[in-house]
Amino acid sequence: MSSKTYRIGIDVGLYSVGLAAIQVNEDGNPVRILNAQSVIHDGGVDPSAEKSRGSRRLQSGIARRTRRMRRNRKKRLERLDQLLVKSGFPVSAENDLEGFEPWILRAQAADGFIEDDATRKRAIAVSCRHMARHRGWRNPYLSARTLLAVDSPSSAFYDKLVENAAQMMDGQLPEEEATPAQIVRDVLEYRQGSAAIRLRKSTAKKKKDRFALFPEKMMQEDNAYELRLILSKQSVPQDVARELLLAVFQSQSPKGSAEKRVGKDPLDPSQPRALKASLAFQHYRMLNMITNLRLVDNGVERRLSVEEKQKLYQLLLSDTGRDKKYDTWTDVASAMGWKRSQLKGVGSLTSDGEDRVTSKPPHVDIIEKLNDIKDSGLRKRVLEWWAEATESERESMVALLSNTVDIAKKQDDPDFSSAVKFIDALNDEDLQKLDGIDMQQGRAAYSSKTLCALTQQMLTTEDDLHDARKHVFHVDDSWRPPQPAIGAPLGNPSVDRVAKIVNRWLLACQSRWGNPVSIQIEHVRDALSSAATLAASKSAYDRAISARNLEKQETKDTLRREMNLSEPHESDIRRIEAITRQGGKCLYCGTPIEFTNCEMDHIVPRKGPGSTNTRDNFAAVCITCNRQKGNVPFAVWCQTPAAVQRGVSLEKAVARVNDFFKESKSLRGRQATAFKKSMIMRLKQTVADDPIDNRSIESVAWMADELHRRIDWHFNGGASSHEIESKVQVAVYQGRITSEARNVMRFQAGGDFHFVGGHGKTRLDRRHHAVDASVIAMMTPAAAQTLAERMNIRDSQRYIGRIEEDEVDWKQWPAKPTEKYRQWLNNGERLFALINDALDADRIPVTHWQRYSLGNSIAHDATIKPLLKVPLGSAIGKETVNRAATPALYCALTGCADYSPTDGLPENKQRHITVNGTVYGPDDVVEFFKDDSAQIAVQGGSADIGNAIHHARVYRCYTLNSKGVKKWFYGMIRVFQADLVHARHDDLFSYPLPPQSISMRYAEPRTAQAVLDGRAEYLGNLVIGDEIDIPMDRELKGQIATCVAFFNELPGNHSLIEKWSVDGFYSGSRLRLRPLHFAGEGLPKLEDVLGVDIPADIQKILVRPGWLPSVDTVFSTCPQVIRRNSLGEPRWKSRSGMPVSWRILSSEEA
Repeated sequence: MSSKTYRIGIDVGLYSVGLAAIQVNEDGNPVRILNAQSVIHDGGVDPSAEKSRGSRRLQSGIARRTRRMRRNRKKRLERLDQLLVKSGFPVSAENDLEGFEPWILRAQAADGFIEDDATRKRAIAVSCRHMARHRGWRNPYLSARTLLAVDSPSSAFYDKLVENAAQMMDGQLPEEEATPAQIVRDVLEYRQGSAAIRLRKSTAKKKKDRFALFPEKMMQEDNAYELRLILSKQSVPQDVARELLLAVFQSQSPKGSAEKRVGKDPLDPSQPRALKASLAFQHYRMLNMITNLRLVDNGVERRLSVEEKQKLYQLLLSDTGRDKKYDTWTDVASAMGWKRSQLKGVGSLTSDGEDRVTSKPPHVDIIEKLNDIKDSGLRKRVLEWWAEATESERESMVALLSNTVDIAKKQDDPDFSSAVKFIDALNDEDLQKLDGIDMQQGRAAYSSKTLCALTQQMLTTEDDLHDARKHVFHVDDSWRPPQPAIGAPLGNPSVDRVAKIVNRWLLACQSRWGNPVSIQIEHVRDALSSAATLAASKSAYDRAISARNLEKQETKDTLRREMNLSEPHESDIRRIEAITRQGGKCLYCGTPIEFTNCEMDHIVPRKGPGSTNTRDNFAAVCITCNRQKGNVPFAVWCQTPAAVQRGVSLEKAVARVNDFFKESKSLRGRQATAFKKSMIMRLKQTVADDPIDNRSIESVAWMADELHRRIDWHFNGGASSHEIESKVQVAVYQGRITSEARNVMRFQAGGDFHFVGGHGKTRLDRRHHAVDASVIAMMTPAAAQTLAERMNIRDSQRYIGRIEEDEVDWKQWPAKPTEKYRQWLNNGERLFALINDALDADRIPVTHWQRYSLGNSIAHDATIKPLLKVPLGSAIGKETVNRAATPALYCALTGCADYSPTDGLPENKQRHITVNGTVYGPDDVVEFFKDDSAQIAVQGGSADIGNAIHHARVYRCYTLNSKGVKKWFYGMIRVFQADLVHARHDDLFSYPLPPQSISMRYAEPRTAQAVLDGRAEYLGNLVIGDEIDIPMDRELKGQIATCVAFFNELPGNHSLIEKWSVDGFYSGSRLRLRPLHFAGEGLPKLEDVLGVDIPADIQKILVRPGWLPSVDTVFSTCPQVIRRNSLGEPRWKSRSGMPVSWRILSSEEA
């Protein structure tokens, strides 16, 4: 390891991570880019679920639960059969029953006692077995034992069944309390001679609207009623009947299955970590925030006294109503007898770094959830139970609602008895509503026992959390809750992807250069959210933006037409919107105002530079009021003699706000209510907003905080506050800070970054992620604060349309730069030159995160296709033989004496084959896949496996002409996951592929034959995400010629168009490639900036479907396949067995 002084920057995007390590000298000036790269990843999205944006975790979870369900179902049915045989009831094969016979037998058994002993026992066995396969739905809160007391059908689904039966029988109703089987039998008898009835709705889209007798589902209690009636009518002993009913409806709840995997409390390893939804954690969290508040007394900040903490704690605990009395810190300060200006610490991190003092006072989360239940009757019952329950009983209810315990296992637990009794008394509809309560997820760092002890210590002493830990558990000042490893899974696929990338790269940097001086992370909004969440939020965001833009355009048209403004600005739009919602009156004094004689004012100013530029802090006011008010909060100014003389008062201003939106289109409904409430809070605020500081700059997203904590723990886990000089400083910034820093850096240097396409950041060149990481690596707290102030002043001046008397133009901010800011600017100029040098020399690689493990995606599509069935003795073409449903069948067919590799099998009425020990004659049918897509046999049908390709093997093959001359070509064999199932613990890239494998049968025929005949030389393999460097010095035609010519005309490094990434295997002979360095998302902006038309071929290559060259075309150019290590360096050798780079030698090199 060669130790160096360097700073790290990490830029987290939606589907990318920018990484940069910048070496600095003793003065902190950048001298070298040690490493910079852009890593592109898929956000954890399963390639087979692009439309739904479902993650691999989600898709594999569905498959895993389906397999578990089928496995458990098989075992359950086997246990039922064993019980039936043991009880003397014969079990017959399902194939022995035809059509509606099971329903008829069930109906007969429910009608009355069957005299014939054999018939009776058969009817009981058939009823139990048939019902066990069509049980219906039961709320997971209810155990199977609750079905023992069902004495009548009562569900809404049963009523729907009766209604449907009456419709099928021309209005004739079934008998009262008829069982489902009796209803089916009655309908069949009534419609005898008519078209067959449909019992259940089809799941197929084209057939789902067809009328069916049964509703979409039935309740288990309705079927349990029928089974109890059958067993009673047939005089089955009570103990046997009970055992049979429980066996039929037996189920295993997944709730509580994770209990045994819960981590341990680091302060008390004998205890499991508590739920964040638990009351113990809610009370601890509340008090932890309270101890982090500070009160300003006579200009000095101090901690809250014990009495003040206890009073505030009880105040927040007592605020349990639906409409919170203490919804803001202003309300809390007023109730405590303080001024809001005295209360400090809101927004700061708590001492354990686990949480922040939120902008709203903390309340007990479960109370808020229960108050949000929409059903007023259920809400009243739940809250009444809650009010009478003990603390222990409430914790039990929280555990049940959090789905962390199995209610069936807690039936006899005295701590859960009250909660279980309450839940058992609810009907199914109420249970579903209760089950829909969204409880807080996750586990606290400590156990309930530890949380209670810490809460008590903080409540009864002057200790904050840090001191409480020391006094109760006798730990030292440096102790902190241990954090998981940086790359440990969080459960969010997108975050897990980022965490793994960052973890491997940080470890590689640490191994090579030692610990960095600082690590600074920048992330965009929602960058650490799942792809599905992003897709949903983006859709809603796009709709809102579209509506907002339409409204803006209407406002601009009005201003052009009525105010003769040639090009209205943002300040004009905000002003006319404010005038409209205020009804054409000054918000402060009520004087009529118009567009030409009013100004925009900040209701509450900010201490220091800048202002709070949210819409609820802007008011359209007359010029006189604006001049008199000056730079003080409205609530202060309205009490001055000058304001009183003008008729200004807080009450009148609030009344005007309450009259908002009667004719305004800008906000409606809940938005309007929330806006008015927020603006009234602004009018009542008596102190200026806090100045811009680190709280305004650092990200507060919980996942960004989680990444921050993990990295900090990795590098500083054992460091104390006294070792601050040796600690690695870790910070997380919002994306807008980096954007502004990049713009300032460009302006200072008097040029642009040398991206392909030029003109700044167009997002065409993927290396911009690494550039952003380099910029954030050199960020300092002082520079970040100055940039935040600059952006704030810019927004303020744009919104109000003028420069305030005490301000300078935002472009000149800061008017008097500090020494630290000047140093940052100088460092920026040096970094700018280093970045451009690296861009020009192609020293910033772009890599795609790859998956080498076997389970890359789902094994096959969910859609099951029917098989083609052909008599064995008929003629079977070669293509049909190739589509044999099983490898064994393929071997048997190709092993026939009359099989021809070119024509297949001729008609032969004497043909016999043996497949897995079964002999087939000429009249027996054998099964084939119907179409040419790669498939496997599944559940009596077939399913496509086109997305389940693990890798492709590339070969140099030859054919011999009649003169014995070799003609060379390149081909590939796509290796499907299905062929590697038994190679999970072997080398997947060298596992042999027999002729009957799916991979060989669906390969390009000439390549597969060459491999089988020994006419192929293995060259290497390709995996999705591989980099291929393709020389473009030959004469080019078609799409690729257009592409190369287009990028050669753009400013930047022209050699980058030779670097491509493998995006898929389009067919047996063609690849899907995309330019490694260029992204389709940058084309629209590039078109706007350069004013050029983007050729259709460029759209196809960068967006869809990509470049689709043949394997022969690509490898005839003698390309290189580049594999890189964690630092982005080409890997040509590997001691650990990792895939290495490889290349095709030209004829001169060979």
